Amino acid sequence: MEIGGAQRLLKDLIPIQNKSNKVGLLILRSVGSSFEKAVFDSGIKVYNINSSNIYSPVNILRIRKVLKDWDIVHVHLFPALYWTALASTGLDKVLIYTEHSTHNKRRNRPYFRPIEKWIYSRYKKIICISDETKDNLGKWLRIENGDRLVTINNGVDLSKFDSAGMQPENIITMVSRFAPAKDHATLIRAMKWVDSDYRLVLAGDGETRAECEKLAEAEGLIDRIDFLGTRSDIAEIIKRSYIGVQSSKWEGFGLTAVEFMAAGKPVVCSDVPGLSNVVGNAGLHFKVGDSGHLAKLINYLIQHKDSYSDYSKRGYERSKKFSIRHMNDKYSDLYNTVIQNHHNAQKR
Repeated sequence: MEIGGAQRLLKDLIPIQNKSNKVGLLILRSVGSSFEKAVFDSGIKVYNINSSNIYSPVNILRIRKVLKDWDIVHVHLFPALYWTALASTGLDKVLIYTEHSTHNKRRNRPYFRPIEKWIYSRYKKIICISDETKDNLGKWLRIENGDRLVTINNGVDLSKFDSAGMQPENIITMVSRFAPAKDHATLIRAMKWVDSDYRLVLAGDGETRAECEKLAEAEGLIDRIDFLGTRSDIAEIIKRSYIGVQSSKWEGFGLTAVEFMAAGKPVVCSDVPGLSNVVGNAGLHFKVGDSGHLAKLINYLIQHKDSYSDYSKRGYERSKKFSIRHMNDKYSDLYNTVIQNHHNAQKR
């Protein structure tokens, strides 16, 4: 439960699900994040198998001990994807997986395909967070049975991002973990050409943070960029911002982009499948890696108040499509269908 889009989604979704079903959360290792605390404080049972190495096969046995108490096991992210598929072997459990990205490094290695075909075959349903995510996964796995893959867009608790009456500050913000899929470097370089009255705020942590801090120093921008690290007040940070940026090399959905739109903040995002379709014409799009174009779009919104207001209103209206309540309803319908089909199959 580190700070990331999928984890933030679960933090908001699980307490809602727990109102109509018994829900528990199994984590491979505690990182003491605010997301973990929020789930624990909501009264949800948290199973921490306290793995010293989340990539160790030893986790299979630890997960298997927990599975016996549950009817549906809904898995998110790698390596839990692999370990749960293996841990459930021989157990009569309904497995569901949510695919959160249009791409990952395993798909660069063809020898992973047969392994992944077997792993994914263990799951009754695979929820894809966008149509692009679904299409790419289907091509990778060469799945012909489209019924196993379903699209359910991620959702946001829109009420948390109501910034009505709040005066934004001169801040350009990106909220994202520092990881290879995220393109913080292009945004950092863009700040060389962005109106000097504006600062860049980067909320999140991860493996590429040190590299990005060195880049900011080398570009002479360190005094205009705040590296906030892991934060629990993301909604407040977004509401204080003037413009939201989502710079990614690939993206399954773009939850933070929806959060910015829900707060009435214009969004500038990289033109990649998943993310660009979520934002649509409610935001501005730039080519991946094109820092000059990104800076131009940011300055355009700063300099043209009418356009800023227009994109703010468009984004707010578009965000209503991605309510977490609507998402929860679709998850519930899917659970009921899968369980019913499972019971019918047992009777045959």
